[in-house]
Amino acid sequence: MGFVDSVKGFAGKVGGSVERGAKTVSANSKKFMEKTKIKNEISNIESGINADYIELGKAMFEKICNSPENEFEDTVSDIKEKNKKLAELKAVLMTLEDKMFCTNCGAQISREQSFCDKCGQKVQIEEPAAETAEVVEKAAEVVVDSADIEEKE
Repeated sequence: MGFVDSVKGFAGKVGGSVERGAKTVSANSKKFMEKTKIKNEISNIESGINADYIELGKAMFEKICNSPENEFEDTVSDIKEKNKKLAELKAVLMTLEDKMFCTNCGAQISREQSFCDKCGQKVQIEEPAAETAEVVEKAAEVVVDSADIEEKE
């Protein structure tokens, strides 16, 4: 009976050790989940703050873009120039992707569509073939100009 008692004692110790380990794992898991929740909340708040900064910056730009003060004049003109080049590049990309804007709602649609996905307006296709070469040539100029701007910065 001594052997059985020693096995019971050993099993009791192992069981107690397993139980403590399980409690530790459980506690660590809860702590990990709490830390993860807090980190996610911090990230969400930081994203919100960054979005607010962007919105504030855009509002400030719109307020001063027509009559910028001396300290912002270079930045405002730089933003205007980059927005112009961005619009040109987007137009070229749309042409190369065979896309256009819906004349009714302004949604981006394929030239092959018969109706707009967003508003249902019948698509009136304008023939891009004649202007495609001109647009591609313009895009090459814009890309080269953009590269020059980046080198200056």
